[in-house]
Amino acid sequence: MSLEFIGIIVAAISLGALMLATNRGIRRELSELRANDEGLRKEIKSSSDQLRVEIVALREETKTDIGNLREEMQAGFKELHLRISNLAGQVSKVEGIIEGLFWGSRTQRPEKSREGAA
Repeated sequence: MSLEFIGIIVAAISLGALMLATNRGIRRELSELRANDEGLRKEIKSSSDQLRVEIVALREETKTDIGNLREEMQAGFKELHLRISNLAGQVSKVEGIIEGLFWGSRTQRPEKSREGAA
């Protein structure tokens, strides 16, 4: 055999061995990545489940707070309505006193009709 042919065969064998070693290393790294991926998936699922529970609790708390605020607002509106009603009654009393003090167009007698007078 010629030296060139032997060189080609040696180069092919060494490249094949290098490819085999590289493939084994890549497969090992892929298996490690898959194992890490499974762990990450489990961790994400457990944290998302925990997050869902927290969201449900937050929604319930928010509903309770909104209900309490509505009750407080309704009580405040009732109190405000009572105060305005009392104030309106007091203002009408003051208006009556003021009208009684001054002769206005409502308290004066109507003028006599001048119909027929030439």
